[in-house]
Amino acid sequence: MSTKSPVYCPVCNESIEDDENLEHHLVYEHKPRELAKRLVSEWEAEEFGDAM
Repeated sequence: MSTKSPVYCPVCNESIEDDENLEHHLVYEHKPRELAKRLVSEWEAEEFGDAM
């Protein structure tokens, strides 16, 4: 029997419960501004490199 790898939230680095999905966790556990900051910081790191 194969096992499912745990899913981790990219914002808070917590493991997502079996009865919850990542989308639900992101919507109900994090504020929109927090998600936007994370998205922008990842884009900047990719676009400009980590040396900013």
